[in-house]
Amino acid sequence: MTRIDAMPECQDFVFIRGRAELGSAPLVLLHGSGMHERNLIALADRVGPDRPYLALRGAVEWEEGFAFFRRNPDRTLDYADLFNETHHLADFLAKAATTGLLKRPPVLLGFSNGAIIAASILLHRQETVAGAILLRPLSPAPAADFPDLRNHLILILAGERDKRRAPEDVVLIRDQIEKSGAGVTTRLVPTSHDLGDDEPDFIRNWLAENFPPD
Repeated sequence: MTRIDAMPECQDFVFIRGRAELGSAPLVLLHGSGMHERNLIALADRVGPDRPYLALRGAVEWEEGFAFFRRNPDRTLDYADLFNETHHLADFLAKAATTGLLKRPPVLLGFSNGAIIAASILLHRQETVAGAILLRPLSPAPAADFPDLRNHLILILAGERDKRRAPEDVVLIRDQIEKSGAGVTTRLVPTSHDLGDDEPDFIRNWLAENFPPD
């Protein structure tokens, strides 16, 4: 059963809850800029049909949709807003765990803007998650050292023809997370900012190996 809901303490986080009856590690879906909570559900159905999910709507109105944090007028990251919204999102995840909305520590599945805030959760509030799938990420803090992430598993997917990312962007965030001790899988795919045709199958296999369904 899928439903739209919002937690009373976090009314700006509208979400869709799916497959709540399942006990596997849940996915928390974090869309890209100008999108909304429904954008990654089809991907979740392909990569994790045997696990629950929460599809969140970003709290920031952006263009014709929503985002999880703001960018500056020149499209650079607004690091102050990213920091604040990271804790906003982490507080939501922590509350979801105490109320049973999330029955187990989740795997964040973030695309672009959503991947950046997912990486920021790993940097600042890693205790709220079990791992992350970062699709077209940027580092949330290029000069920072990530904390000890030896208990976390991370998948990073970057497009080799992605005009929104420089080649060194994926190298930076990969190196930061690897230095933290996390189990990191990084793949450069022959596509642009959008997902390639074979990426869902790769994600599904990675999930099955690292977070096997009950």
